[in-house]
Amino acid sequence: MTIKYYFFGKECVINRALTDYADLEKNLAKQNFISPRPTVLIDQVHSSDVVVIDDESKIPLATNRPKADAIVTNLKDLIIGLFTADCTPILFFDEKNSVIAAAHAGWLGAFKNITNNTISKMIEIGAQIENIKVVIGPTIRQKSYEISQEFYDRFVVENSENKKFFIDGKRAEKYMFDLPAYVKEQLQNAGIKDIIDEEIDTYSNAEKLFSYRRSAHLNEADCGRNVSVIQIS
Repeated sequence: MTIKYYFFGKECVINRALTDYADLEKNLAKQNFISPRPTVLIDQVHSSDVVVIDDESKIPLATNRPKADAIVTNLKDLIIGLFTADCTPILFFDEKNSVIAAAHAGWLGAFKNITNNTISKMIEIGAQIENIKVVIGPTIRQKSYEISQEFYDRFVVENSENKKFFIDGKRAEKYMFDLPAYVKEQLQNAGIKDIIDEEIDTYSNAEKLFSYRRSAHLNEADCGRNVSVIQIS
């Protein structure tokens, strides 16, 4: 048994409606992801909700993605994944107990503690906290993530210690937010000790990665989505 994961960017095009996965299937094959079942993806809604797939009967149809922001499974060969375009993709795996997860942590999902909910669901189906490893994929980094005073106040009111995740922006009443650092601290507080951060900024990597914020700044109609996948094989 091995755990496989991969972060796709612009080489893997998903249609705007996020319903045509033909190019994803081709790219999965290129990276030697093989499964007799369709890849399970979720309809992400910036929540703290987690879908658990611990039985074949719980695998959703590709045309009926569950509304949630994380997937947990212990089924061999099932590929699970998520879409991001600046939010933080987090992949979890417990190799010893064969449990994996994929979580989408935008600022709101992170604020609602999608990380803890994902870990709790992994433990419910057999994972052990001391065995869980985490990989943080391409996401918007502090140097690219300017936010408002209202945004800053929301985090600092929740916990004054959150000030450490912000630095002053270049404009008045603006701040730069370190989303992956915020997520990492949540993971560490939950007991995760083995965290790999790819340290890749979606915003500044225009050649390889999609970025919602960069697209908005360029007045583009829409941007694509990066895809993160993980599998027990």
